[in-house]
Amino acid sequence: MADANFLPNDLGECQRLLLAAFQQASELERVLDETAASYAALKETHQAAIDELDRLKRWIYGRRRERLIEGEGQQHLFDLQPPTTATTEESLQQQPRSQVTAHSRRRRRELDLDKLPHYRHELDVQPAEKICAGCGRAKDRIGQDETKILDYVPPKLEVHVHVRPKYACRWCQDSVVSPPPPVRPIARGIAGPGLIAQIVVAKFGDHLPLYRQEDFFTRHGLQIPRSTLCDWVQAAAELLRPLYERQKELVLQSPVLWTDDTPVTVLTGGKKGSRQGRFWTYIAAEHPYSVYDFTESRARDGPAKFLVGFQGYLHADAYGGYDHIYLGSNDAIREVACWAHARRKFFDTRDSSPRESHQILEWVGQLYDIEDRARALSAPARASLRKQEAGPVLDRIGARLAELERRALPKSALSKAVSYAQNQWRALRRYTEDGRLSIDNNVSERTLRHQAIGRKNWLFLGSQQAGPRAAVLFTILAGAKRHRIEPWTYLRELLLRLHADDSRLDEMLPDRWAANHPESILTYRLEESRQKAARQRERRQRRRALRWPT
Repeated sequence: MADANFLPNDLGECQRLLLAAFQQASELERVLDETAASYAALKETHQAAIDELDRLKRWIYGRRRERLIEGEGQQHLFDLQPPTTATTEESLQQQPRSQVTAHSRRRRRELDLDKLPHYRHELDVQPAEKICAGCGRAKDRIGQDETKILDYVPPKLEVHVHVRPKYACRWCQDSVVSPPPPVRPIARGIAGPGLIAQIVVAKFGDHLPLYRQEDFFTRHGLQIPRSTLCDWVQAAAELLRPLYERQKELVLQSPVLWTDDTPVTVLTGGKKGSRQGRFWTYIAAEHPYSVYDFTESRARDGPAKFLVGFQGYLHADAYGGYDHIYLGSNDAIREVACWAHARRKFFDTRDSSPRESHQILEWVGQLYDIEDRARALSAPARASLRKQEAGPVLDRIGARLAELERRALPKSALSKAVSYAQNQWRALRRYTEDGRLSIDNNVSERTLRHQAIGRKNWLFLGSQQAGPRAAVLFTILAGAKRHRIEPWTYLRELLLRLHADDSRLDEMLPDRWAANHPESILTYRLEESRQKAARQRERRQRRRALRWPT
């Protein structure tokens, strides 16, 4: 402490010293404020980097499945309320797991060998062994054993030579007559419908690139150049385009659509070598078709051009390119956001904000439990159930989001998750308006897995012109897969009928073709889907019983 003897007696000098002290204190306070602000900003940046690192580590090393593993009775840690109503099916949850027998266990599937050709091979012992060593008499045949062996015979290429005799009168100058030429998909082409169907299904259904198919056919006796295979694929796409356009026309008439996109590398041949294109899928429920579109970029003009004339609900992600479509449609196209995307944002904050994220995740789980019970209902009953049960849950989520917005760090993962949900909030609640809508956009994401798997095999599209052709072929095979049709049989008939300019396109639509050809339905796929749905339904019922015990 300064000695009072050193303080000046002059009043002016004392005022000067006090003013200097005040200025120094103000400067120190400013430096402290700047330091605190810098520290807060550094803390936010550090937390954002930690969140990003956690997401990357999970993407590389972790499980992709976004499932929460919780112990029994842990939900009491959160501010949760039980569902407002209970269903009779939930009473089944009180049964032990061992008592659930209908579809919970995977039943052993016996192979159906009756449809396959059978070849009998008679085996016998040596003649000397048919004589009894004791009495010398011939042994009697008392029975036989049969052993079935399922074997594989490699497929083969065949050449069918069609001989068409010509007839003419040697005395009259009449016209020459001969049988009509055989039907083939490509005019004056050597490839038959079965061969072209096999190439297309192998490339766009089984993800087998053409260079591997070249090796495949070489192993079976004929080396078909890759360029020839490309020409055949191009010709098939042009033949199938009328059916593609008909499905697109019907899809745009549907009042509800689901859409999503995925990238694909496209070779350009220029200095850059390649660029990124996009496959878009558009899925309808009222007209059960899945139509693909190809664009050279992710610009908004792609979906805007495809959706010309569409009016109804559009399920999509939060891609900004859709905004002008909603705004420019004068409410003719209404946005339906995806709760799976919103949930994923909070799932990624489990480590940095565990209580806040798990609170939201539990409420979203309640929404999906309601959807699970509503799936078997009609559209009006489903809308009523959502209004009665999902509405209160959504109100609680909205209130909690407003609370978290005020106290979450601006750059944190939690703040980003909250902002995403609030920006999409009106569209996230829209699925409760109509029973035909769904809570998420997962159906379109599942459809695009077909391209994601294929992209790992054929890697890229050879040219920009190949994109629209691939969209046509993907659409035809997606229809076969959606309706469980054996694709080779379906595609072979389409090639023959469309080559003959058959105008009955509606008969070739996958749902109608499947109804007229029950023998070509992959029944084992239908049974697998039913068993999987039953097991999933039972798991969810059991989880609800543990979550809300009576």
